[in-house]
Amino acid sequence: MKDRTSTAGVEPVFPGPWDQYNFSPASRTQYPIRIHRTTGIVENEANLLDFKSTFVHALKQSNGVKYSELYSSITVDFGKEVCGPVTLKSGRTSTDQTVALAYAESSQWVGFDSDDSSSLRPSVSDGHFEFEIGLNETYTVPMEKQRGGYRYLTIFTKTPGAILEIIEVSAYFTSMPHWQNLRAYPSYFFCNDELLNRLWYASAYTNQLSTLSKDQSRRCELDSGWLNNAICCTSGETVITDAPRRGRTVWAGDLAIVVWSQFATIGDSISMRNALDTLFDVQSERGQFPWAGPPICHDSVSELAKSEDWPYISDSYHLWTMLVARHFFHLTGDLEWLKAKWQGLVSGMQLAVSRFRIDEGLYYSAGKLDWGRSSVEGFNLSCNVLFHETLLRMAPLATLLASPDLASQWLEIASTLKPNLERFWDPSIGLYMDNLNAPYLYPQDGNSLACWFGISTHERAQIITTNLKKRWGPFGPINPECSGPVSPFISGFELQALIHASRMNDALAMIRTAWGWMINNPASTGSTMLEDWGADGEITYPFYKDKPSYISHCHPFSTGPVLVLTYELLGLNFTDAGGKSWEFRPCVGDLEHCQGGFTGTHGKYSAGWRKTRENGRIVFSCWVEAPEGTTGRVRLPVLTIGGPKSTDKNGGVKCENKDGYEWLNGISGGERQTFVT
Repeated sequence: MKDRTSTAGVEPVFPGPWDQYNFSPASRTQYPIRIHRTTGIVENEANLLDFKSTFVHALKQSNGVKYSELYSSITVDFGKEVCGPVTLKSGRTSTDQTVALAYAESSQWVGFDSDDSSSLRPSVSDGHFEFEIGLNETYTVPMEKQRGGYRYLTIFTKTPGAILEIIEVSAYFTSMPHWQNLRAYPSYFFCNDELLNRLWYASAYTNQLSTLSKDQSRRCELDSGWLNNAICCTSGETVITDAPRRGRTVWAGDLAIVVWSQFATIGDSISMRNALDTLFDVQSERGQFPWAGPPICHDSVSELAKSEDWPYISDSYHLWTMLVARHFFHLTGDLEWLKAKWQGLVSGMQLAVSRFRIDEGLYYSAGKLDWGRSSVEGFNLSCNVLFHETLLRMAPLATLLASPDLASQWLEIASTLKPNLERFWDPSIGLYMDNLNAPYLYPQDGNSLACWFGISTHERAQIITTNLKKRWGPFGPINPECSGPVSPFISGFELQALIHASRMNDALAMIRTAWGWMINNPASTGSTMLEDWGADGEITYPFYKDKPSYISHCHPFSTGPVLVLTYELLGLNFTDAGGKSWEFRPCVGDLEHCQGGFTGTHGKYSAGWRKTRENGRIVFSCWVEAPEGTTGRVRLPVLTIGGPKSTDKNGGVKCENKDGYEWLNGISGGERQTFVT
């Protein structure tokens, strides 16, 4: 994850046939590829796709003519999620008139008003954007009125008797402003399953669309319409946010998935660092990190924001901020950044430690809010598991930064906490309960985290994932703690639980079922990751029950499949901060071949593996290439007879049999190494 400057993103680091799956446009100027629908009187609608005249005639208001539509309109389809201000060129037969634009991410919400993005308040509606235009004019939507994410654009005239001759319509891609070439990814993924390839690149595109200029966030205090001219980043010029259309804000909990998926796809360390810096910059005097960054943490007019504790009302997001900061250091090795943030981290940890009830041996969550689920107040499973993981991950950083007493304190608390987590275990159900005050709720998030973070033994992880799998429906895992939707965010946690239970095939099956349904759904963008959907396959979310169109169709926290595909299926990982040492441990699942790579501080890392059949036997071959000066190890998926064949020329490779695998240690970077079993 090399630092990205204004000249970065010029050429792809790993060009190849996988580029066919890249959704990013070759030019920032984007044009529609088809006509979705027309209403009223529209002539030559297909001409618009060829930069020829299309005519929209205002509906007559008299002479006894009645129309079922309010307006004559044309809805264009860009074929995938796009973003940015629209430009419209009128022809010489156009009359002076008021033209309106309405935007929709989903075909489900195409109409004369845009899908909701500005507020969950029932009285607030986005409506449509209006402007004046005459003959032979070019109009570009002002930057503050740009729409951050949409696939469909509806154009209609509101002036009686008007004729709108449209010659051209386009959108200008404003996301990822610091890249010259939007397709110049520093990473790649490719396997023999086309659906998995599409999902990896849809995740990359989701992360890319959600990376914004610091001054283009959504304003939250409006009573109608929308404005995208608020400040969402207190450090730097670009930032990774929760979504391009709606939130356009940093949310700490989302980064639990995004810090990993962003590194593996677009590798933009500057925007990730700026996101974390923003959360640190609004840390409270007590050390509490906010539920959300600016502008929401400052300007929200929601009922929640009326609380005297706002925006410091989430224990889980407080803990996630610190854990993600650790992960960012692990991926980048940016020691100077860590040193600069250390006092903030210590302050945050001290606050968390103060909420550890010694008499109970458990963490007490005072904040109610989490990712949209029911309250986590009290002795909550997910917060306790998260606190334990944060203690373990922060202790080595304390040692690194010459604070051994803190390291010892945090490890001691972790050792006290872990056995007390057994109080949540219900052996009759084979799952952990959600809260000591809610013994009949068995959550997806807490149980998945217990497996992911090693609270559960391998044997228990298999029991947990078996019982979680009983909740799978035709559209994905059903989430009980949020009244029964499919949450791709929390299902990303369950994917990790399956990996830690040695169930790669089940993880792939979940991806194909849930995310496969999502990307192939005609009501989705077909190019980005949806925030949530119902167990019945309807695009609904209990959290937004009064405003279903508020659901985001481009949400980075739903990119959990990337963590499986890059770090587990391919199996390429760093074993120390910044990638000075690394490991390649393929987990083949039900695939025939896989390869991929990413760019780190020291350079390019790539690997691949393939299964072939020769003379009735399966031959497994793999290769890995890492920067010169780095050292790694390779785990082969089966024990070999007589040892693997290696092309390593330095003679330093050492073999070790462990847990049914063969580990090859001491692999030198600098040139491609190949191994065959």
